[in-house]
Amino acid sequence: MNAHVFNSDQLDYRLPKTAQVYELLRSAIISLKLEPGETINEKDLCSQLDISRTPLREAILQLANQKLIIIRPNASTVVSPIKLKDVLEGQLVRETLEMRSVKLAARFFDERHADAFNTSLLRQRSASQRKATDEFYALDEGFHKIICETSGYPNLWRLLNGAKGQLDRVRRLAFPVQNHFDEVITEHEQMTAAIMSNDERAAEEIMLAHLDSIFETLQILIEKRAEYFTEDSLAIKQYKTLEDFRRLVG
Repeated sequence: MNAHVFNSDQLDYRLPKTAQVYELLRSAIISLKLEPGETINEKDLCSQLDISRTPLREAILQLANQKLIIIRPNASTVVSPIKLKDVLEGQLVRETLEMRSVKLAARFFDERHADAFNTSLLRQRSASQRKATDEFYALDEGFHKIICETSGYPNLWRLLNGAKGQLDRVRRLAFPVQNHFDEVITEHEQMTAAIMSNDERAAEEIMLAHLDSIFETLQILIEKRAEYFTEDSLAIKQYKTLEDFRRLVG
């Protein structure tokens, strides 16, 4: 039985339900409100959200395609464990798209975009001071979405978001474990300064350093939260340096 993590007030019944249910489930999986290995009880979730099984099953299929849920025919449907290979795949996609995106954002930035960046940084500082993990993570995601929008290719975020679910679970889990709010904000501030200065090279360098932090994060989490990962993910321990790790993702 799933804990009561949802309620019908979270849905706008004037809008298509499948997309909303997908976002709610994805968010619950990323935030570990639904933990790796936990059974997805369709009856409970339909009751909590006051919906039929059709939009729920459609959302579950989307999440299964993104490797966040495992559908076992004639058996239970469960939240997938975190698999290192899938995290690395998400990292590869993220690095490929975000490095290009931040370069274009620096190239095409003008004052029309300034308010979005400044407001995001202000809200991140507030969430950091309050140690509001869920809020800060959402703002972190929003910051990177702003970069995609500033690049002139806003649909990059949709493509990226669909490919990095396993990576996002690692990133979200890192905040309470590593307590690295200030580090993330500092890197976001540096990135914003480079973008606003139209400094493409600096923006790329800062973004790469920002993304490379996943190596340290994985090492810490596999040590402290090994139960969330597949057994083969423990292979990360053999990589002693960032250079060793980067060989896996280019």
